[in-house]
Amino acid sequence: MSNDPKTLVLTCLELYGKGDLDAVAPLMREDYTDHGLPFQTSTRDAWLAVARELPLTSLRMDIRLCVAEGDHVTLFSRRWLPGGELDIAVADVFRVKDGLIAERWEVVEPVLADGPEPLAAL
Repeated sequence: MSNDPKTLVLTCLELYGKGDLDAVAPLMREDYTDHGLPFQTSTRDAWLAVARELPLTSLRMDIRLCVAEGDHVTLFSRRWLPGGELDIAVADVFRVKDGLIAERWEVVEPVLADGPEPLAAL
């Protein structure tokens, strides 16, 4: 595994999208803190318990931009579930510490059916 924070985060998201949480777990610190919904957890094990309840393999993610600076990675994406139950534009900020993902924050905006394409300018 690369020590590059951007590669670490993108690898984690790829595995997450496949529903492979057993492969995601070693990429996260034990004291991983997630400030975003639906998680809001303060340990890796608590995060995994929530993630195991989500329809990960049905979730579609289109990464529009991924920028890394130092130990922070910022990701802009659109995420949706087929059938229209979820359609959101998301900005995530990940913090990496000692080669593992330590923390995540997010800002979420719903995508409106008659609204402009989110993140089109990125």
